[in-house]
Amino acid sequence: MTSPNRPQHAVLTLCHQVQREASWFCGRQSSLTSYETMDRQITPLRQARLAAGWSQEQAIVRLEGLGRTMGIALPARSSLRTLLSAFENGHRRVPEHFRSIFRELYRVTDTDLGFEQRANILSLPALPELDVAHSERPTPEILTYLINVRAEHAKADALLGPRYLIPPVQSQLPLIDRLCQAARGIERNGILLVAARFAEFCGWLYQDLGHTDSALYWTNYALDRAYELGNEQLIAYTLHRKSNIVTEAGSPGQGLGLANAALRASKSLPPHTRAVALRQQARAHALLSEPSEFRRAIDEALACASQEDSDGIDNPARYCTPSYVEMEAGISWMKLGSPDIAASVFRNSLRAWPEHAQMRDRGLCLARLSTALAMEGDVDEACKTATEALTVADSTGSARIRSQLRACVGSLSPLAKHPAVQELEHQLSNFASG
Repeated sequence: MTSPNRPQHAVLTLCHQVQREASWFCGRQSSLTSYETMDRQITPLRQARLAAGWSQEQAIVRLEGLGRTMGIALPARSSLRTLLSAFENGHRRVPEHFRSIFRELYRVTDTDLGFEQRANILSLPALPELDVAHSERPTPEILTYLINVRAEHAKADALLGPRYLIPPVQSQLPLIDRLCQAARGIERNGILLVAARFAEFCGWLYQDLGHTDSALYWTNYALDRAYELGNEQLIAYTLHRKSNIVTEAGSPGQGLGLANAALRASKSLPPHTRAVALRQQARAHALLSEPSEFRRAIDEALACASQEDSDGIDNPARYCTPSYVEMEAGISWMKLGSPDIAASVFRNSLRAWPEHAQMRDRGLCLARLSTALAMEGDVDEACKTATEALTVADSTGSARIRSQLRACVGSLSPLAKHPAVQELEHQLSNFASG
């Protein structure tokens, strides 16, 4: 996943690497006619382009635009044309820096494009050894214990954030994985469901802490268990979570593809599960500067969130109320150039916020409000609100709050000499290095 603000030296290194690959192909060009006509095999990458209805030249123009947007230097068009033909016909392995652009171009995943999966490089806490005499059967008592433990951790997350919860949550996963490996028959379904919910929650904690690779690792682990179960609602919810992770990490095109996949998981999704997927779809459309698609998706999400959901406590998306959808839409209104709408949404949310509840999410709402105020030019109020949000970020360790506060400071950059802005930058800098 590529950040649009990649360091300059990395961009130059990437440019040189791509140019070397392009030069190799250009040297062979005289001995080859068009790959497009010589080899008509339909690889997944070529199929994605044909499904979009684009010629190679149309795809190349779009690739060049995405390269500029994502901060990735590409070779000259003649070299890029040769490389695309080689990639599409399987004559050349697609390197990682090109994969990120193709994912955004076609708004699908590596698997959809036929790219082999690379191993995740993770920095995960060491897992404890288990007593060899420990029961390997997922008895009803063990399942009940694990379900109750996860529920308590989820309550604590709303108050404490991820910093203190990842060690105890992850410490349960060796036991859960061992039970999954040993379970057979009907008892396997129960532990697979527990495994999927635990791993998805662990992925969420890592996402909030800012560790994207680890978040994706555990979310993919959860998705595998959901697919094995054949639980369409759980598949849809976990796909929506994966969409949220990659979108926040800077790949809204891939995020949109995953949100679409979540909505396709079943024709009869519960309303709140459908609402969270639509909310995520709307967010991706906003980041891709598609306002009409954003409005359609967010309106549909609000309608779904307003419906009664019969699944109740068993639905992982039960938190998706109309007010939640509206607050999440606020960040998109800023992206679409309407900070006044966003500020109104965030203020309404904070006025209705229960005292001492969901402190981490309240901090995120404050950080978003500070950014909207900064975009409106209300410097003093923006800095005051950001300072309050920073207190929550400091106590919870939430990287999502910190990232939003950086956006606030970025919006205030024309007023960098203002005393309140300088003080906020100083506080944020101390927090980041602390």
